[in-house]
Amino acid sequence: MTEIVDIHVTCSTLEEARQLSHQLLDAKLAACCQIGKDIDSRYWYGGKQHRGDESPLVIKTRGDFFDKVAAVIRESHSYETPAIIGFKPDYADEATVAWIVETCTGEA
Repeated sequence: MTEIVDIHVTCSTLEEARQLSHQLLDAKLAACCQIGKDIDSRYWYGGKQHRGDESPLVIKTRGDFFDKVAAVIRESHSYETPAIIGFKPDYADEATVAWIVETCTGEA
């Protein structure tokens, strides 16, 4: 069975999350992108503590597409170093896995 992964990344704006999701869906690198409501983020970067409103984006894709999805994010993201983190589910319904695998072809 092909592995699937949820990739989490935060975006500087809702519009950036939407733009990234369209890019990934159009390239068939994602079966689904979920954009959350703004979150209040606190983090260290460049030796300083920061605070900002961000839009979370979760991308459902094949495990073997992680590097391709990460490359698109890094190329298009407004952050110098976007946090791109993938999670393999411990359990997934077979029909869901089949849908993700069939949808994510990487061939737009």
